Amino acid sequence: MKRVFAVIITMGVLALGAVLVIRTLKIPVPPSAPAQATAGIAFDTTAAAERLAGAIRFPTVSYASGAPIDTAAFLGLHQYLANNFPLVHATLTRELVNGLSLLYTWKGADSTLPPVVLMGHMDVVPVPAPNLPEWIQPPFSGAVAGGFVWGRGALDDKVTVLSTLEAAEGLLREGYRPPRTVYLTFGHDEEVSGRYGARAIVELLVSRGVKPALVLDEGGFMATGVIPGVAGRTAIIGIAEKGYVSLRLRARAQGGHSSTPPGRTAIGALSRAIAALEDHQFPSSLDGPTLGTLTAMAPYAPFSKRLVLANLWLTAPLVKRAMRGSPLGAALLHTTTAPTMLTAGIKDNVLPPEAAAVVNFRIRPGETIATVTAHVRGVIADSLIFVEPLDSVGVDPSPLSDVYSPAYALIRETIRGMMPGKSVPVLPYLVMGGTDAKFWGAHTDRAFRFLAVPLGEGDLERIHGVNERVAVADYATSVNFFARLLRGVGKL
Repeated sequence: MKRVFAVIITMGVLALGAVLVIRTLKIPVPPSAPAQATAGIAFDTTAAAERLAGAIRFPTVSYASGAPIDTAAFLGLHQYLANNFPLVHATLTRELVNGLSLLYTWKGADSTLPPVVLMGHMDVVPVPAPNLPEWIQPPFSGAVAGGFVWGRGALDDKVTVLSTLEAAEGLLREGYRPPRTVYLTFGHDEEVSGRYGARAIVELLVSRGVKPALVLDEGGFMATGVIPGVAGRTAIIGIAEKGYVSLRLRARAQGGHSSTPPGRTAIGALSRAIAALEDHQFPSSLDGPTLGTLTAMAPYAPFSKRLVLANLWLTAPLVKRAMRGSPLGAALLHTTTAPTMLTAGIKDNVLPPEAAAVVNFRIRPGETIATVTAHVRGVIADSLIFVEPLDSVGVDPSPLSDVYSPAYALIRETIRGMMPGKSVPVLPYLVMGGTDAKFWGAHTDRAFRFLAVPLGEGDLERIHGVNERVAVADYATSVNFFARLLRGVGKL
């Protein structure tokens, strides 16, 4: 009888192995490189780099939501763009939205066709004073040195604004007119939520009946090492982005002299609340855009990893465990919890009657601000702790955009044209941060996110970090990405 069971078990294992291998072998072969990419434009890359450098010299900084804005810097940048892109400003209609954001309308040959919206933002994050000595070139110098353009906005996101305008200027120089209307929208407050810039532009266009065939903003990227075990560059296109909310935890207790503390103090209660939130993380789930990323990765992965990705019906628990081993992998699976600010006390021997903390949550699709807030209150469950929104900036996760749409196909093929002769994996992706594209979520399922700069080693850390820069050659690639994309909008 034992021998019979052993035979049955062996046969079962062999059958399971056969199923796993067959499913793996059914994964389609990666597409070959396009035979010939859509033509870009001829332009002076050195002069283009200098124009980007000039834009970086305007300190269009967003410090905080509601903080004063250096309007002179933005208006100076507006005039700079008008001076340096004369054909764009002679041909396209330019509108100011809320005084500082820009909306350009490039009328197409057929006004009945759904238009295209290309997005970017002109504002940048500040540079902390302690980091200034670490910068090789001053952050607002716009220095062109060592083959790079240096400064805030070189990657986030004046590079997109200037790339788009360079492409449009070059196409106009050739006499090109798009077959459908194209809107260029450049917000002024993306780094502090975008609610007065991009949101206002979206509301204006929607009020005019605009239903885009394609929306493209920053968000995804192309870099080496995106897929473990896969050599060469891989591109990821954002098809959705996480939601965002910051909650203030306010603890109130008896104050007084520290020599006679009560049984529970405000700081003690607040500390336990934060520890409880970190100990009770949101559940992980392998679905939505993250599942789409893994499925799209499979054809490019080594056979052992392909075997796992082709059989997630069985291997999902192992994949989730592996992903939870890194902060990025874990963030793709669940809503993240990040305490970011603490306030308490005025003197070492005085019990504060109040202590406060701010906890930031990046919300995965499937959760909402309401469910996150309910989770926080349920985990803390302390009468001394009050939970309230930090401000009104919170936003729910964006809807998923359609990866089977002609819009996604056009972006994918244009990305592959960035590296002619090579097969570039292009994957859908859940964007961890926020972009202005979120404001289109309620109006179209064709809103995508991709930064058209081939990122080099260390470039991801330079975004919002020290020594932000872009290689002149990579900037030229970005310009031609937009030129090829604009030439291809007739395929939508």
